[in-house]
Amino acid sequence: MIKVLTSIILFILLSFSVDANDIKIGEKHTLKSNILKEKREFWISLPKSYKNNDYTKYPVLYLLDGDMHSFFQTFSGMVNQMSVDASPTIPEMIVVGIVSQNRVRDSSPTNSLTQYGGTKNQALNVTGGADKFIHFIKDELIPTIDKNYRTSDYRLFTGYSFTGLPIIQSLFTTPETFNAYIAIDPSMWWDNQFMLKQLEPFYQKPSLDKRRLFVATSDRVSDVYPKSNYVKQLIEKLNATPKQGLYFDSVTFGLDENHHTMPILSFYKGLRSIFDGYMIDDHARFRPASELKLHFQNVSKKLGANFYLKEDLINWFGYDRLYNDQFGIDIDSAIEFFLLNTEYYPQSANVWDSLGEAYLVKGENTLALESYKKSLKLNPRNEIAIEKINALELLVK
Repeated sequence: MIKVLTSIILFILLSFSVDANDIKIGEKHTLKSNILKEKREFWISLPKSYKNNDYTKYPVLYLLDGDMHSFFQTFSGMVNQMSVDASPTIPEMIVVGIVSQNRVRDSSPTNSLTQYGGTKNQALNVTGGADKFIHFIKDELIPTIDKNYRTSDYRLFTGYSFTGLPIIQSLFTTPETFNAYIAIDPSMWWDNQFMLKQLEPFYQKPSLDKRRLFVATSDRVSDVYPKSNYVKQLIEKLNATPKQGLYFDSVTFGLDENHHTMPILSFYKGLRSIFDGYMIDDHARFRPASELKLHFQNVSKKLGANFYLKEDLINWFGYDRLYNDQFGIDIDSAIEFFLLNTEYYPQSANVWDSLGEAYLVKGENTLALESYKKSLKLNPRNEIAIEKINALELLVK
């Protein structure tokens, strides 16, 4: 446990340090697909806190073009950085990078021989596999991830350019699969703007349940076929005629960005849009814990799933109020933060231990004893809890 201000400062410094021996971007896995009749490769990136406990469940971001040396490395790093700061803008997430083994086949919603540029190409005779690919993700990959990892019921789906097509197609055809979608300059020109034509039947379907879509493009227009930016048309139509139950947001970059320069910027803006309102400011620890609780109640209500601030960050708030006399010690506020942490993470031995320490500092020996006992029950090897229990039992007799 952190006992003094020096320890708090050390904790903060260590949380931002990097040990080269601990850097691990992800792990590669293979899944035999009965739907696709082939083996499929995917990468897994786990949140920084994943191995620190066995009870926290995490949202999952499914990323197309998720090859190790493509977007997986960059985007998983962005997710990590955006979620572990002292003022996180998104929750920690598991990132699943799906390798593009047959990108053209898997991404195309229809069979068409017309390639970018307008000419026919017989190599495109394999196109039209997007629905089967989405079926594989929904009925084989997601159950595999859910079985082997601690996942929450919130999922995101992300794709770029040609792999942006199955993102839109998934929303149109199986909106129950994912909660949020990020389509980065999707190839809406495909097959005579097939996806644009699917908007009307999409509007005729039942209203959605708190789904979110973010689309990015730029003002640049190609001087070859298709010579039009159909992504902008998609954005305009969705803005003009909102789909009930779908929160839609977009960004259109100016001429200073193009199709190849926008992915990183778009992914960042997309995550900020999907989790709009998630971020807390860096003065949250100076306000009542009840405000923090209300903040995440509102976030959860808007997104349609439960979201909480990270356990270690709430604990830091508590210790900051308990020991940091630079801003004024407030033991009651510390106890409120620790109590909130026990509400969010009741299976954590550490948060019960911290609560016991705060009660002990306040002189609430009976409550401290109860908290330490709960901590010891969850972690029988907690020597600090054993020591405190032995001492407190003599005092409260």
